[in-house]
Amino acid sequence: MEPVIAIYNFTEQDFEAYCTNGGAAGFEYAGVGFCNSYLDLPLENLSDDDVAYVESHVSAAGMELVAIYGGVDLLADGGEELLTAKLHGAARFGVHTLATGSFGCADKAPEQIAADTEVFVERIRRCGEVADSLDITICLETHGGYTGTADACLQAMADIGHERVRLAYDPANFLYYEGARPEERIEQVAPFIGHTHLKDHRGGKGNPDFPLIGEGETDYEFLVPKLWELGYHGAYTLERAPGETSEERAASMAAAYQLMKELLHG
Repeated sequence: MEPVIAIYNFTEQDFEAYCTNGGAAGFEYAGVGFCNSYLDLPLENLSDDDVAYVESHVSAAGMELVAIYGGVDLLADGGEELLTAKLHGAARFGVHTLATGSFGCADKAPEQIAADTEVFVERIRRCGEVADSLDITICLETHGGYTGTADACLQAMADIGHERVRLAYDPANFLYYEGARPEERIEQVAPFIGHTHLKDHRGGKGNPDFPLIGEGETDYEFLVPKLWELGYHGAYTLERAPGETSEERAASMAAAYQLMKELLHG
């Protein structure tokens, strides 16, 4: 089995440059986030022209679309309906992975966290049933809060207990949001990983420094081969490509691809 080495458009805000430069860097697989300035199209209400625009540029770059990001606040009024609509939007591209967030816990009393957990679990389970009907797995990003540490992720998976709800594993986010090591309990976490968002981080909790993958404090030389060894054979997806210009970001993409290829091919 060949590794799926992918790239997200969060590496480059110009979507067409993202596609061109990602393909030129060597990536054969793409993830697309429908998110603000990265691709400001309504995943929940795409026109046929919107779908054709995305598919044509990804395909022209020699890449295959494998994942969609469509973030939703599931606790908000209408959150469940919005995630359901975004699942149907993702299905139009034929992907099997939709990444989204969970919810934050900062400054919340324990009873509020418990109440939010109950609502979230009920709603994500129902969305999981919709996802199952579309052959999609919902992947909750390790973005702090309810899915912010290894222990929290394992508890979330136990709470939810749905085969169509997994984790979007972002190792750098463990460091940035919680000051936690992403290697912690990796053997237990790995079976619940349905997708990855790979970037690097340095400088301690809350420090917004995200260097080129391999140049920070996230131990990818251990993590990437370990995930493969533990049976995670889904997409390994680059999320950030540092640089002030499109040319600098393109160089970051190329360097990141080479590193990811080396780590996955040994």
